[in-house]
Amino acid sequence: MYLYSLTLQPGTGIHKAIFGNFSASKAQEIAVSKGKTLEIYRSNENTGALEVVYSQEVFGIIRSLCTFRMTGANRDMIVIGSDSGRIVFLQLDPVTNNLEQVHLETFGKSGCRRIVPGQYVASDPKGRAVMISAIEKQKFVYILNRDSTSKLTISSPLEAHKGRTIVFDICGIDVGFENPQFACLEVDYGDPELPDSAVVTGQGQKLLTFYEMDLGLNHVIRKIAMPTDNSANILIPVPGGSDGPGGVLLCCENIIRYFNFPSTELSCTYPRRADMSLERGLMINCYSTHKQKDLFFFLIHTELGDLYKVSLKYNKDQVESLSVQYFDTIFPCVSICILKTGFLFAAAEYGNHALYQFQNIGENDEFAISSSDSMETVLFMPRKLTNIAFLYDTESLCAITDMKIQDLAEEGNPQIYALCGRGPRSALRVLRHGLGVTEMAYSNLPGKPNGVWSLKSGHKEGEVSYDKYIVISFLNATLVLGIGEKVTEVTDSGFDVSGGTIHAGLLANNCYLQILQYGMRVIASKYQVDPWEAPGKISRATSNEKQVAFTLQGGILVYFELDSSGKLKEAGKREMEQEVICISISNIPEGRTRARFLALGCFDNTIKILSLDPEGCLSRLSTQALPGSQPESVCLLEMGHSEETKDLYLHVGLSNGVMLRTVIDSITGQLSDTRARFLGNKPARLFKGFVAGGQALVSLSSRPWIAYNYMSRFYITPLSYETLEYAASFSSEMCPEGFLGISGNTLRIFTIEKLGELFNQSIVPLRYTPRKMEIYPINKNLIIIESDHNAFPVTEREELKEAVKQFSEFRELTDAQISTPSAGIGRWAACIRILDPRSLETTEIFELTDNETAVSLCVANFTGYESEMFLVLGTVKDMNLHPRNFTAAYISVFRIINNKLELFHKTQAEDIPLAISPFYGKILIGVGKFLRIYELGKKKILKKCENKTTFPNLISNIKVDGERIFVTDISESVSVLTWSKEDNQIYCFADDVISRFLTNFIVLDHDTVAAVDKFENMMVLRLPDACEEDERDINTVKFKWEAGFLNSAYYKLEHIAHFYIGDLATSIQKSALSEGGAEALVYGTTMGAIGTFLPITQKDDVEFFVHLEMYMRQEARSLVGRDHMSFRSFYAPIKNVIDGDLCEQYSKLDYQTQRRLAEQLEHSPNEILKRLEDFRNKIF
Repeated sequence: MYLYSLTLQPGTGIHKAIFGNFSASKAQEIAVSKGKTLEIYRSNENTGALEVVYSQEVFGIIRSLCTFRMTGANRDMIVIGSDSGRIVFLQLDPVTNNLEQVHLETFGKSGCRRIVPGQYVASDPKGRAVMISAIEKQKFVYILNRDSTSKLTISSPLEAHKGRTIVFDICGIDVGFENPQFACLEVDYGDPELPDSAVVTGQGQKLLTFYEMDLGLNHVIRKIAMPTDNSANILIPVPGGSDGPGGVLLCCENIIRYFNFPSTELSCTYPRRADMSLERGLMINCYSTHKQKDLFFFLIHTELGDLYKVSLKYNKDQVESLSVQYFDTIFPCVSICILKTGFLFAAAEYGNHALYQFQNIGENDEFAISSSDSMETVLFMPRKLTNIAFLYDTESLCAITDMKIQDLAEEGNPQIYALCGRGPRSALRVLRHGLGVTEMAYSNLPGKPNGVWSLKSGHKEGEVSYDKYIVISFLNATLVLGIGEKVTEVTDSGFDVSGGTIHAGLLANNCYLQILQYGMRVIASKYQVDPWEAPGKISRATSNEKQVAFTLQGGILVYFELDSSGKLKEAGKREMEQEVICISISNIPEGRTRARFLALGCFDNTIKILSLDPEGCLSRLSTQALPGSQPESVCLLEMGHSEETKDLYLHVGLSNGVMLRTVIDSITGQLSDTRARFLGNKPARLFKGFVAGGQALVSLSSRPWIAYNYMSRFYITPLSYETLEYAASFSSEMCPEGFLGISGNTLRIFTIEKLGELFNQSIVPLRYTPRKMEIYPINKNLIIIESDHNAFPVTEREELKEAVKQFSEFRELTDAQISTPSAGIGRWAACIRILDPRSLETTEIFELTDNETAVSLCVANFTGYESEMFLVLGTVKDMNLHPRNFTAAYISVFRIINNKLELFHKTQAEDIPLAISPFYGKILIGVGKFLRIYELGKKKILKKCENKTTFPNLISNIKVDGERIFVTDISESVSVLTWSKEDNQIYCFADDVISRFLTNFIVLDHDTVAAVDKFENMMVLRLPDACEEDERDINTVKFKWEAGFLNSAYYKLEHIAHFYIGDLATSIQKSALSEGGAEALVYGTTMGAIGTFLPITQKDDVEFFVHLEMYMRQEARSLVGRDHMSFRSFYAPIKNVIDGDLCEQYSKLDYQTQRRLAEQLEHSPNEILKRLEDFRNKIF
């Protein structure tokens, strides 16, 4: 059994974000770490919107990153600490937008070890040194310089180790051009053999330690260590030298301190929310520094989402006062970045990230300011955004807690229903395969059109030209719309509106071309029209800037060219053997005077490529036979990632809904490398468009599709939009890359959102953190349980808001905007939600009271109640998480009547009912570590059977397949049991040999399960064949179980496959993601990633991908220097899984490397790319 691993949507959660000028001196860019993915965002000069310019999976874990700029340089580098045991310096190529390794230095073992550096990295502000630190003991300092060729050189690592010391944070101190200094926040836990050491007494003391890099002696000195608050967690360097006083800010609980060795020390409290308990401390999550020539300040961000502005009043090197001012309130973040163009990027802990624009920097705002001159506590309540304004957000699925895949909306293709987020920012997100569409305009038309074209105002060198006319053809008329501030009908365009238009275009002489059944019209203006009468009825037509071709009924092809005087002259005529169904000519390539090829789709199910060269005009170059279907449309399009990699492609839409894509040789016109894609059950029509600055193809079948190149990769993706019959490109000042669409008798103008993504989202906000969900089988509604620890129920939240009614602005803000106050340890808020997946409307919210929280649910059918489906809910009262204790546990049974919950009865349990599953008219419940079978009684559920010995800790999940019961303990992997009806006992006959902390699992077949664990692994386990015979004889199973051999489980699960995902998967499903698509394992992770494991069924495919992966490990090296095999074998050796993400890096290699690898694999580069594309197309 081999699986093909493929990430469908990379993780959207962010670990760390840093601001820098990576491609140019004034470029506004942000580098973002998403665990195992590194991305670069760039601020658009016109709109300020952040655009992804680079994204790469590094096949390693990014532990830390910072910016570094060499002295005298005008661009920043990115310094990364990872699990590779190496420090890496990366620089962004401004031409290709690719990150390149400038230097890679090995210093230790690979892996995330506490004594191997990589957890923290900091750079000297003047660009002379870098420190990289481990969590414990080890710290290295590297001196950086340039050689004679201006290349970066790095010294041998200089040790700054301190044994028995735990590091919490490090930063580089700005001391001008004196010896570089670094500040560290440390705790010395002492010798465990000494009775008064911190590790024995539990009373450690945090130290603020300064290290100095002596450039003369080439040695690191531990300069001074000062005791500080044990709650300190973040160090913020203060600009020094000519830019400021220098020193460091130390963020502690409730207070911020300023240190500048050796003398200055100031402290200032944070302003606090008025509704916040005085007993609760306030911590800082992250910060950002804004520095100009004559100004600098800091924005610090609290765990509640409040932003504070920190300012220093200083005279030369002496700081006189420190002030903290309430700035604004946003959601809790892991990183914030201030851009010098006046924007603030906020990377959320959970939920969508956001971009804000500064309105002012709070200079005249006197609201809630604390100062070092007074230690009094300043109180405030959050207000509406004042100093910043929200621009837009970036969708994030972080973190997925549960996921279901099913076509509940009855759309023909499955939707992914994902529970995401935490607290008031949680949501149910419905993911559909396809790009999101923004509709700009919608207009009814007087009839049903049969064609639409957009015409630009003219060809102007060096200027951007926008569309001037929209031409819409009807059966016996043509409608011409003018594009201005409004789209209105025009009557003086010169177009003939009395008949239907077959084709319209713009010529290089800035004249418009209109082709009708009776002939052709070249329109210079309303009064300058050059008509040409056809010798027969024109049936099909196409054109570019200088060439026009059309066919007459009977199969006669006529070809015109624009001569040097700007007149269209007939250049060729040919009688075809068959009637022509469709025709297309490509755009003129740059540097050429004409397009060389014309494509015709004929009635005999063939595509013919004709030459347009003057020497052999209209001679046939090649023919493509179509597989049993007539061509509906044809389109010649030049596409590629760059000018060097562009090829001319023949696209053919067939009447059976299949689109063919074939490469045309630019010299001979021969066809090769044909690829097919099924688009829908309607004939496929093809139209040209523009996306991301390049040509794109719009394909219309039962749903619209778009094919385009984006970030060095080719995409063909459906649009989540109405079914369209005709389409055309559209360009205006407000919408530079839009589309026109005809649906029925309506005209639509729309743009495409979020290029490069596979899914678009519909979002339903939830009240609390979603935990689990089930599908109610009768009406396909979703039943969701939500719960929050340390939170107030919604009724108490409203009472708290009422208590501070004097703050009128605060009462108008939602919980998602300002977060919620903490209720205390052991306090819970929970509810059950019933949601209609078709309308995405909530039909019922059942709030749990008396400090109960829901931990499990299932929908079950009981014996004696066959006509009803019941909701069985496991709840716990007054639960503490660590140590785990509670006052009561219950199993509640609900009827669902008219989408409302009605309590049937409630039964007390002696332990936590964490797992529930239906079992043939009964229910299986994991009550603590006991597995029980219950029946439904009239007043409570009745215990019928129990297993007390198999599970040592806590049952976390139950699945049933036939007579087998698959059960997971929270830390002991999967056990397989069976129930004997004769003696009413549950026997365990198989378990795993490894203790695994599983988060979820799915039964693949009667013998096989696939599981994911909290250490980010996926594994497939299978029962041995020998247990099948024993299982038939229950007495044999009973004997072996009672004998207690091998932990009372005689058989052990075989390890079939293993793969390290690099992200914690919380859900795994077996499902097909499209109608007719292959079944695959689909998982969702806490970082918001969605990926699949696709079975490889052919031996040839296994051999091919095994060898391709082997070669790619050598050619596509990790950006951070991590060995790929070691990374995918992080906890256990990779087994029987092909890393599709690595194989797909083949398309990003240069052509020479692709050819060399293809020769070793005995394939051509196109065959390899086709095979990779085919495997991805099996999913969608």
